[in-house]
Amino acid sequence: MKLKIHHLLGCFLILAAFIPAGCGRTELPADTRLFLVGVGPGDYDLASIRAMNVIKAADVLVCFERSQEKYRDFIRGKEVIAVPHGFWHHYGKKPSDLKGDEAKKEMEIAPKRDAFIRQVRDLTARDRIVAVLDSGDPMVYGPWAWILEEFEDLNPSVVPGISCFNAAHAAIKKSPTITKSTKSVILSANDWPGKTDTIGRLARHGSSMALFTMRAEFDFFINRLKAGYPLDTPVAIVMHAGYKDKEKVITGTLRTITDIAGKTKLPFEYMIYIGDFITYRQKQDR
Repeated sequence: MKLKIHHLLGCFLILAAFIPAGCGRTELPADTRLFLVGVGPGDYDLASIRAMNVIKAADVLVCFERSQEKYRDFIRGKEVIAVPHGFWHHYGKKPSDLKGDEAKKEMEIAPKRDAFIRQVRDLTARDRIVAVLDSGDPMVYGPWAWILEEFEDLNPSVVPGISCFNAAHAAIKKSPTITKSTKSVILSANDWPGKTDTIGRLARHGSSMALFTMRAEFDFFINRLKAGYPLDTPVAIVMHAGYKDKEKVITGTLRTITDIAGKTKLPFEYMIYIGDFITYRQKQDR
């Protein structure tokens, strides 16, 4: 019996030696009261331990109104600021610099954004910890990245999250950086006005490409990809990346994918991948 106790005690001491000091405790930067927290795409188990620690320590959580249900397990029992979608649109611009509907939208959202800014400054001035929750990685097409500039004087901290880009190629089970002829992957989105790196121009490089669709029409992307890729280039559509029960992958080629995808109603959360990596095999058949 004594031998067993000594044996167990020895095992415990060995394990303890490999556990970092402070493991299990929530330790935040002493000079930071504002956090931008990436909670990952899809299911909650893709959020990092660091993200969960910040959420536990936070006094106030901020998220979009439509995200409250998604984050319900995170925000339960916490003070929550729910804001309307579109806060980042035209941040830093004056309504007079915009035209038409865009100017009207900015005139509606600007007062709400200004009120939010004042609220955050008041909370942090009272030593309250504020955590802004963003899905995926907040620094990859994240709608909340603007707060890092607005609150630069507060020394905000960013907690990185797994991007839907990472979750999507994990669903494909192929690395976009491993192909027969290229080693690069391009991340892109809709062709925004004034941007020179259009999808058609990027397609001419022939690298793997991952497209964040962001409500743009599927045919819009496919037509522009045809400007640079051969029609037999493999294409994959990943829907609901990161959700174990909903995740789905559809594959085809640039020539066939429109007909294949036409039979499926695409959700808001989907990505498009194109490149030889989708069908590439490192071990060639002999």
